[in-house]
Amino acid sequence: MDKKLKVTIYTPFGLYLQTEADYLSTTSAVGVIGILPNHAPLVSTLEISKLVIKNNSEENIYAIGGGVIHIKKDRSVVLLLNSIESKDDIDVDRAYASKKRAEERLQSNSSEVEVNRAKLSLLRANNRIDVGGRK
Repeated sequence: MDKKLKVTIYTPFGLYLQTEADYLSTTSAVGVIGILPNHAPLVSTLEISKLVIKNNSEENIYAIGGGVIHIKKDRSVVLLLNSIESKDDIDVDRAYASKKRAEERLQSNSSEVEVNRAKLSLLRANNRIDVGGRK
């Protein structure tokens, strides 16, 4: 019997993906984690980062906007994500424009709330650029 991870991804809009995987990696609150089928159970928050799902020789890469991961004993992995975009769906030009706007907002004399929003926007834009491919 093939030992595979059973991966289920949800966003605020509902079920995004159900698939099997040999390996999954992303960034948790404590650093990059790699998950194989016999991984110990775990619940952790996820950072704005890259998500890699490998199955056989196929590798799918996504930009995620943070969330939560739950790894269960039965090799199932549930990700509850704020947002997710596959590498192929990322509009890199739009990400660069978002990065520029965020950097401009950080240079302005804005409130603490606006500065925090700009920092998050900059993190998301840089992540999308990293995953989608730099120009």
